[in-house]
Amino acid sequence: MRTYNLPITKNPLLTRNDVANSLIEILNPCKNALSLDGAGLFVGNTSAHYSSRVTLFEGWSRLLWGLAPLRAGGYNWDGQNEHFNGFKIGVDNSNENYWGDVKDVDQRMVEMAAMALALILTPQFYWEPLTSREKNNLLSWLSEINKHEISHNNWLYFRVLVNLALEKLNSKEFNQELMERDLVELEDMYVDDGWYKDKDPFDNYNPWAMQFYSIIYYYLKKDTDVQRCLRFKERVYKFAKQHINLVNEDGSIIPYGRSLTYRFGVTSFYSACAFASLEVLPYGVMKGIILRNLRWWFNKPIFDRDGFLTIGYVHPSLIFAEEYNAPGSPYWSLKTYLILALDNNHPFWKAKEEKLTSLNKLELLNVPKMLIQRNDDNNVVMLNGGQYPKFHLTHIAEKYSKFAYSTNYGFSVASSYYDFEKCGCDNMLYFSLDNQMWYPRREVKVLESSREILKSKWSVINGVDVITYIIPINNAHIRVHLIESDKDVYTKEGGFAIALHKPMVKESPIIIEQSENKIKISCNGDTTLINDFLGNRVSEKVHANPNLNCNFPTTIIPILTGKINKGEKTTFISLVSAYKSDLKVNQVDIKFDNQTKTLKVDDKVYQL
Repeated sequence: MRTYNLPITKNPLLTRNDVANSLIEILNPCKNALSLDGAGLFVGNTSAHYSSRVTLFEGWSRLLWGLAPLRAGGYNWDGQNEHFNGFKIGVDNSNENYWGDVKDVDQRMVEMAAMALALILTPQFYWEPLTSREKNNLLSWLSEINKHEISHNNWLYFRVLVNLALEKLNSKEFNQELMERDLVELEDMYVDDGWYKDKDPFDNYNPWAMQFYSIIYYYLKKDTDVQRCLRFKERVYKFAKQHINLVNEDGSIIPYGRSLTYRFGVTSFYSACAFASLEVLPYGVMKGIILRNLRWWFNKPIFDRDGFLTIGYVHPSLIFAEEYNAPGSPYWSLKTYLILALDNNHPFWKAKEEKLTSLNKLELLNVPKMLIQRNDDNNVVMLNGGQYPKFHLTHIAEKYSKFAYSTNYGFSVASSYYDFEKCGCDNMLYFSLDNQMWYPRREVKVLESSREILKSKWSVINGVDVITYIIPINNAHIRVHLIESDKDVYTKEGGFAIALHKPMVKESPIIIEQSENKIKISCNGDTTLINDFLGNRVSEKVHANPNLNCNFPTTIIPILTGKINKGEKTTFISLVSAYKSDLKVNQVDIKFDNQTKTLKVDDKVYQL
């Protein structure tokens, strides 16, 4: 696996012009992929749960997230005139390239938001050139979002954005009452510390959706909807102090949750803050977060040979996708380019790129029940109390309920739960009744969260109940599982996955240090280990199926395997870590008293 030799990989991303050029370099392959007389984008033949016509429209619309700020900032793209045809013919029900009638809970509603932003930011390019008939068609089609049922989650912001555009264009279709109801419902999703709960999970839909769209609203309405915008502003500042903990100095951000194929879209939060002149962090720090993230991504194999963004994360992988990821879906990442709408004299562009502000080596994010570790080898790890969405998208257990997620080592999803090597075996405790079909942690009740410990209760097989403790220590963490079972069950628990093969280099030897209850694996400059401290499990290695890990196409994972007999109360205790092989990791003294259920880690005592 290697990065293709594309112009964007050589872009230094130092100046505003560099950033604009990087966007143009992403857009350029799309010029020859425009279809439907310019109203669609055809970049691949994979499918999502919506029709192929909507798929083409989605790809077309998502280019606008970058194209509108690009043109607002005084730049141009060679394909912009042909692309503009979508505003004319895509909304015309008499044209053969019509995008189709809007229905309830329709993907078309999602894609209208980019059109709304273009109409708001750059009416001189996307509104004024239209004829009267074309304008009427556009307004009529967009206003259909006000007449149909919509998902009651972040989708409500798409309707808000469309109504903001309708209001700006003085359309009689603008629905103030409906927009107000949507905004009230969106605010009801707010929890605390800047976090929103969108159908339960706390994930990247906070920065690139809930916060991003609220900032656009703030930018447009701060002088007329003053109190709401003050609330939005306050939450944005709080969230910035939370989210920065997930960011690594090298530009990477902890992968976690759904929709990770939008990749650098996560930094659109900081772009929107700069766009609205909300200095939630010093401009130089925000600039550094965005530019380093773009540099990190553009030197990963996220583009195909022709320069199109692919579905996947660090490498292409359809297994990793959700059912709503179509070939054009990854272009939602272009929201990050909102900063191009700012001119050269804005403080953001005038600021010198800075490193992250001083951050604690261990930080509790209390609302999502996450502990963030900043390890000594420039690896940021999220220890996860656990959460689980009410909707069952693909790979939900792996994307929300693992014990740990890492910038350097990512996480794995399952291609099947039948046969363990297909399970995405890292950082999870699995149970099985037959030693073939495996069940990972799913729904979780977090009982305690502090800087010292995360405690959760869960069960995936009736009659098998687990209390899990996760305890952070320097460059590692300890897991304790107290298990009660009314049946015989098999167990396997994984540590971090590391890369088995690195791209286009000579194969690295695999060095394994293994005893019955401990295993340490080193390969390609990384080391991963899992050590059992009570001697009731044995160690093994697993070569996981390819393309399951978001960071590496092939992985090797250390595993502890054991069996619990019916009626037993069992305790598992392990030390887990992954790190650059040259890092010195301190030995840890762990003692457990089963009668008093006390755990002593070096000099610190935990009552379990």
